[in-house]
Amino acid sequence: MKRFLLYLITISMLVSLMQVNICSADTSSLPSTNPYPYGISSLSTDQASTNAMLLRDWEEWKSKRITSSGAGGYRRVQTAGNQEFTSCSEGMGYGMLLSVYFNEKSLFDDLYRYAKKYFNEHGLMNWSIDKNGSIAGTGPATDGDEDMATALVFAHKRWGSSGTINYEQEAKNYINNLYKYCVEPGTYVLKPGEWGGSDALNPCYFVPAWYRIYADFTGNQDWLKVVDKCYDIIINQIGKYNNGTGLVPDWCKSNGTAQSLAVWNGSAKYEYSYDAARTPWRIALDYSWYGTQKAKDYCDKTNAFFKTVGATNIVDGYSLTGQKTGSNHNPTFVVTAAAGCLTGSDLNFGRSMFNESVKLKDSEPYDYYGNTLRMLTLMFMSGNFPNFYSTTVKPTNTPTNTPTNTPTNTPTNTPTNTPTIKPTNTPIPTSTVKQVPEDINGDRAVNMADVILVAAHFNTTASGSNYDKKCDLNNDGTINMNDIMMIALKFSYTY
Repeated sequence: MKRFLLYLITISMLVSLMQVNICSADTSSLPSTNPYPYGISSLSTDQASTNAMLLRDWEEWKSKRITSSGAGGYRRVQTAGNQEFTSCSEGMGYGMLLSVYFNEKSLFDDLYRYAKKYFNEHGLMNWSIDKNGSIAGTGPATDGDEDMATALVFAHKRWGSSGTINYEQEAKNYINNLYKYCVEPGTYVLKPGEWGGSDALNPCYFVPAWYRIYADFTGNQDWLKVVDKCYDIIINQIGKYNNGTGLVPDWCKSNGTAQSLAVWNGSAKYEYSYDAARTPWRIALDYSWYGTQKAKDYCDKTNAFFKTVGATNIVDGYSLTGQKTGSNHNPTFVVTAAAGCLTGSDLNFGRSMFNESVKLKDSEPYDYYGNTLRMLTLMFMSGNFPNFYSTTVKPTNTPTNTPTNTPTNTPTNTPTNTPTIKPTNTPIPTSTVKQVPEDINGDRAVNMADVILVAAHFNTTASGSNYDKKCDLNNDGTINMNDIMMIALKFSYTY
C-alpha cells in the first residue's frame, strides 16, 4: 500500500510540475505591456523568462503566505514562523496589491473581507492579528492601510465595482479615514498611525504616488500638500544629516532629527534599517508614474551610494552617512534599493541590482518580509507594476466572481483606546548558507528524496502520531498536496 501511495504522490508531483510549467508560460495575466511613462520600464534583459519566473514565484509565495486557517472563512496573509504566523495590516496590503496585479479577484476579495473584520471604530485596520483571529496589536499602522486603500482603487479600475464589493466606495471611505486620522492637521505630516506626526514619523511610510491618486480620486487636493511635506522631510530635513547618501532613518521627527519616543523594545532606530529600507522603492514609483523630479533626485542619491557599495555587498543596516551597522546580505535591503534604479541614472548598475534581486531569497523562519518585498519590487522592476488608476488593463480571462459574505463595518474584538506600536522587523541571522524548507532531508538539494519523506507522512495531521512537522511545509497542520506543490515549485533546486 505504501509503495502504491509513493507512486501516486510521485505522479501527482510530476503533474504539478507540468502545471507549474504551463502556468509559467501563460504570462497573459501580467500587465508588462504597459511601460512606465518615465525612466526605465524594465531592468530585465529577458522579459519572457522574467515573467515566467514571476508567475512561478507568485505560486510559491501563495503556497507559503496565503492561508484560510484562523481567517474566519476568508483568507489571510500569514507572516513567518519567527512572528508566529500572525497577520498584520502591512502584509494584508502587500497581498491585496499583488492579488490585483496578478489578476486574482477571488483572493483579493477574501483578503479584504478578512482585513475589514478588524477595522476599528475609525475604519482603519488594527495592525496585528494573531493566528487564531484575536487582535494582537491595536490601532492602525499607516503603511498597511494606505496600501490596502490603493489596492482597492486599482481593483475598481481593473475589475469594476458592480460586484458584491463596491471597490470604488470602499476605497473612498478608506482614503478619507486615512486623511482624517493619519495626517497631522495643519502640518500635513503623515503620521505612522493614529498617533505621532511631527514628533514621531516613519519615512518609509511615505508613498507620494499613492497620494497623487488619492487627490484625484477623492477630490481632496490637500493630499498634494502631504506629497510636498514628504519630500521636504526626506530631502530637506533628513538631508541635513545624511551627507548626501539619501539614506533615511527608521524613525525620526519632521525636522530630520532623532525622536525620543520608545517605539519598540525601548528604542526607535535612527538609522537605515529594516523599515527605512523600503523608501527607495516607495519614492521611485513617483518618478516612474508621474515623472516627479524630486523623486528622481532622491533615488539618484541612494543609487550613487549603493553603487559605491556594490550589489553583492549590500548589508542590512547603515548609519545615515553610510557606515555599516549590519552584516547580513538579504533581499530586504537589495531589492528595495534596486527599485530606485528605474530612474535610469545607471542602467548597467541597475541590471546588476536586478540580477542580484532575482538570486536572493530568505528562508524560514524569516521568509515573510524580505521575500514579499522581493515579489513586489521584482514586479515593479520588470515593468509589471503600472499605475492602474491611469492605465486600465483588461484581463485576458475575466475572473469569476465568487463572493462570500459582504464585509460590514463592525469590528471583532473591540480594541482598547491605547494603540500598541508596530515593531520593526527582526533581522535575518548571520549564517551564510540557509537550508530551504523544501530540502527536508538536508542534502542541499530539492529532489525525489524529499518527495519520499512527504509520502511517508502523507495525509496526516498535527494531532496524528505519524505527523512530521518538517514535512508540513506550509505549516497548515496537514501534510497534503499543498506540501507536494511546494516541493514541485523548487524541484531540482540546489544550494
